[in-house]
Amino acid sequence: MAPLVKPLIFMNLSQLKSYLLPGLVFALFAVSYYPAFALFTQKWLTSDDYAHAFFIVPIIIYMIWLKRETLVERKGNLLAGIVLTIISILLYLISLQLQIPTLIFFATIATIISSFIYIAGFSVLRELATPILLLFMLIPIPNQLLSMLTASLQLNISATSEIFIRQLAVPIFREGNVLHLQDKSFQVVEACSGIRSLISMTTLSILIGYFTLTRTWSVAVLFLCSIPVAIVINLIRVITLVLAFHYFHLDLSAGTSHTITGLVLFILGLMFLFALQRALESWETKKKNN
Repeated sequence: MAPLVKPLIFMNLSQLKSYLLPGLVFALFAVSYYPAFALFTQKWLTSDDYAHAFFIVPIIIYMIWLKRETLVERKGNLLAGIVLTIISILLYLISLQLQIPTLIFFATIATIISSFIYIAGFSVLRELATPILLLFMLIPIPNQLLSMLTASLQLNISATSEIFIRQLAVPIFREGNVLHLQDKSFQVVEACSGIRSLISMTTLSILIGYFTLTRTWSVAVLFLCSIPVAIVINLIRVITLVLAFHYFHLDLSAGTSHTITGLVLFILGLMFLFALQRALESWETKKKNN
């Protein structure tokens, strides 16, 4: 029995090392980057535009987990991985000292990517392209840039809504992003600008494409189509609010009715994306059979 016990002991020690080292590295990473994770949580909790991040992160982890065997089989690039990891850590420390949220987000993701390069080489960028893209999409847009985008969308949505409503012979006057009817005024606020739907729709389009489509260009088509869909559903939302009041004296601009209207239109946008996904999937099947 003694000859069998010794190899068994060495095998257990070997297994222990294989789990212990990654565990220690992960623990060190979690402790070192705790300020970044705390910032992520705070930003996502306080921003309606990124509330979906808490659902997306587990999906990203699952997507990486599905690639685990491929990553283990790949040969890592030790030198490049170490150099890039050191650079990303330095960037993280500098951004933490300067308290620049966007740079902290970027440096944290860069460290994760550098670690994967160390483990599986630069081919990991292709294998994990979608999870990496989703990670970057979870970086909140800087406030100044977000304000500029939101203001631009507000004005465009307001101007386009006015044009469509006038075609229905409804008397309306627009002043900036405020639409005036005879008895009521509607302001196209930030929530109605479309930026929230735009962020959510583009993220969902990538997830839908990743799990259901096989060709990169098909996913790209779905992603690109999600942009006008997000803008159009918000345009329809504003027009619906104005017309509902003009014809039926229903005020859908606040409260539960406003939330339900937005939710229904968002679901309609998702239905369009799923219809497009089915069409792309059908086309892919035909090309594969031919």
